Amino acid sequence: MPDLKKRTGLDKIYTDGGHGGPDSDAVLQEQQIEHIQTAIRGRIPDPEKLHLADFTIKFNPDNQPVKVTCPNGQTEPAHPSSQKKAFVAHFNAESVFNLPLLDQCLAQPGTRDPRRHVRFTQAEAHASERRRRSLKQQKEGRNLRAAVEATIRSIKHPFPAGKLPVRGKFRMASMLIGSAAVSNVRRIQRYLQAKVKEEMAQAAAPGAEKRTRKQAGDSFLGLYKDQPGGFVRICQP
Repeated sequence: MPDLKKRTGLDKIYTDGGHGGPDSDAVLQEQQIEHIQTAIRGRIPDPEKLHLADFTIKFNPDNQPVKVTCPNGQTEPAHPSSQKKAFVAHFNAESVFNLPLLDQCLAQPGTRDPRRHVRFTQAEAHASERRRRSLKQQKEGRNLRAAVEATIRSIKHPFPAGKLPVRGKFRMASMLIGSAAVSNVRRIQRYLQAKVKEEMAQAAAPGAEKRTRKQAGDSFLGLYKDQPGGFVRICQP
């Protein structure tokens, strides 16, 4: 992992639900790499309750939780528990009084201490942070892992059974580079065509200035003027 980070400048990694756990958490935290899972295995948390993933946990360089921020924005330090088997953060009752779902909140008052306590292990802290990052990227409506997998499929798809029909490092590299180039060109073509259609739809809207077919074609060709090498003829796939 250190060599990969040094060679590629890796600072964020996207995986599916099978690549998360205490072992990987420790390594990624040490290398300061943000891990985002596009899915989380296990039971889905009840949306009607607040869970540890609703709290933001900060770690120190030794991979220990040091601060916990509640959904209401209050930040409190995290301390080792009396038996040193877990961590606990104490929140003032007044600061979370107006918090929605307060009765279902993970932070509950103690028997003798009126403050609300959040208790968790180090493994639970890392798991909650992975779930929080996963939920955040799902709300953004993006799935970069699926996009990368689709890109790899578009490169392999032209070959029989997804396998190269040649052998040898040079010939294999040449075919892969060519396939990747064609895939990129087709994507650029679809993007430019969609952009032209959008411009034509806007021009045809009520109150907009009418444009002729020739003007629309000139606009389409104009999209290539700023591309390296000037005009490039892109063939229909």
